[in-house]
Amino acid sequence: MYGLRFSTLQCLYSRSCLEKLAAFLDINYVLQPLNDLIPTRFTPISTISISALIDQLFIEIWQNSSNYSNYYSACAPMKCQYTYNKRNNLIYIIASLLGLYGGLTIGLKLVIWHILNIFWKFYEKIKKCQANVHPSL
Repeated sequence: MYGLRFSTLQCLYSRSCLEKLAAFLDINYVLQPLNDLIPTRFTPISTISISALIDQLFIEIWQNSSNYSNYYSACAPMKCQYTYNKRNNLIYIIASLLGLYGGLTIGLKLVIWHILNIFWKFYEKIKKCQANVHPSL
């Protein structure tokens, strides 16, 4: 498959190659070679890889003409409504609750850790200030 993708169509444009291919396959008739003078966007067509042709879907010209105004005027919906009915099953509810619990657990650990750090810093500052104040007699 990879060898085919890397090969070219060069043999299909040569009479001698087609004769050798017919002899190898033991075919009584020889195919006519392709005409390389036909204009194509894949130039030169005899040397472009089959992989490149496949990637471009063998398309010579791609014309897309979208006319959305005509489409919407022909359709012209008065009202567009979309409903989505979904019933949550037990597994979905359990998974949601576990996710909520896990998120709250981690979030609260982080918040409480930061609050305790701030509280500890204030406590140390107050303790230091109280140690520095000496009553005068």
